[in-house]
Amino acid sequence: MPGMTSYAGFYEVGTPKKGEYVFVSAASGAVGQLIGQIAKFEGCYVVGSAESAGFDEAFNYKEEQDLNAALKRYFPKGIDVYFERVGGKMLDAVLLNMRHHGRFVVCGMISQYNLDEPEGIKNLLHMGFK
Repeated sequence: MPGMTSYAGFYEVGTPKKGEYVFVSAASGAVGQLIGQIAKFEGCYVVGSAESAGFDEAFNYKEEQDLNAALKRYFPKGIDVYFERVGGKMLDAVLLNMRHHGRFVVCGMISQYNLDEPEGIKNLLHMGFK
């Protein structure tokens, strides 16, 4: 299942192109790791929000005070493909860092699974396209 999820989500929805900037949230899971490896194979620059072997960069989102600033640090020109697995604050930060014609592959929002009151998306109308 992780292989099919990764393959179909990335190729059918993400439609990667060599040289594009790819961000994978929850990158330490089975799907996230595969996405990172597939993206590297396709010649993309890849950053994951967890320690992940084989990515160009990775950061621990729990140690970042400002997710928007962290994404700007890793993607100064913006994100082309975002493989969404977390939602919440991570999604809000990504929305501010997408490039024009960027693609979102939504494969879950784990930050919202066990909340009594789900967090809303705050930055949808304030997307900071690069």
